[in-house]
Order: sequence, then C-alpha cells, then structure tokens
Amino acid sequence: MNCWKTINLSRDLGNQRLMVVSFLVMLAAFIMIYVPLSIIYESIHLNDDYLYLFIICLILIIPMHLICHALPAWITGQRIKIKISFKSVIFPIFNIEYNHSLTRNLKIVSFLAPTLLITCPLLFFSIIYPQYMHYVSIGAAINIGLSVTDIIYLMILIKAPKKSIVEHTKYSFDILIHHKSN
Repeated sequence: MNCWKTINLSRDLGNQRLMVVSFLVMLAAFIMIYVPLSIIYESIHLNDDYLYLFIICLILIIPMHLICHALPAWITGQRIKIKISFKSVIFPIFNIEYNHSLTRNLKIVSFLAPTLLITCPLLFFSIIYPQYMHYVSIGAAINIGLSVTDIIYLMILIKAPKKSIVEHTKYSFDILIHHKSN
C-alpha cells in the first residue's frame, strides 16, 4: 500500500481559519435559508413557544453531527468508538476512532451523512411548519457550518482513486492505494 495523500486540515489550513470560514458559511447559510422562506411565508406569524426545546436541540447538533458520520460505518459492521474529552469547561471535544480502514465510497457516504440526515430533514420541516422557520433555519445553518470541513474532505476524497482506502490517524487521515509491482 502506498499513501496517495495525507490530509490534516488543522496543519494545512489552521484551526482559526477553519473556524472563521465555518462561521461565515453558517451565517451565509442562515441568510440563504431564512430570507427566501420569510419571503415565501410572509403572512405566517413566527411561533416562539418551544425556546427551551430549541436550545436543547442546538446543544445536541454537534453530537448528532458526529453520530451521523459514524452511522454508515456502523451499518456496514465497522467497529467505531466515539470519545468525549473536556479540554475546556464549556465545550467538550468529540472524536471518532476507527478500528479499521474504510473504503473511499464508505467515507464519502460518511461525509455526506450529516447533510442528508440533519440538514435536509430540517429544511423539509421548515416548509411543513413555517411558523418555526426561524428555529429550523438556525439549526440547519449551524449544521451546514459544521459541515465545512466535511465538504473540504469530500472534495479531496472525490479526486482520489476509486479503489483507495482511507486510514485514520490521530490528527489526520491517509488515502492509501494498492501499488502494483511488476
């Protein structure tokens, strides 16, 4: 096996730059979701009844986003551990540990899973229940902001050879290909 590419976005782009880009994408996503919905449903009165439920859902977005990443591997029978560490008092850090390498296609599905399982249902919910579109728009925008690194990884992974394997290390992942010897 040869390493086709090693990807470590923290090292390549920097954590602060990723956070700023994620925040800007989150803000743009909220504007692009909320403004058209508010124009379409301008006669709808927004309902603020479930503020506590909304706050609980906001707190749960990050763990749900992580579980959505792990779900495709769990479905295929891979063993995965989700670890929580507390480097700060306020924000816990969630990490996924893979025991085995994943195929390129399974990793692509893993990167797409939060969008398909969180953002799309939230957008559908905002159409069905427009009186809660402000809550749903914020939740969908936060998930889209969390997906910025997924999109970057996805763009790299799509360019990888079709039969490649993705192996995880502590801070990065390697895209491995079979080397054919003559």
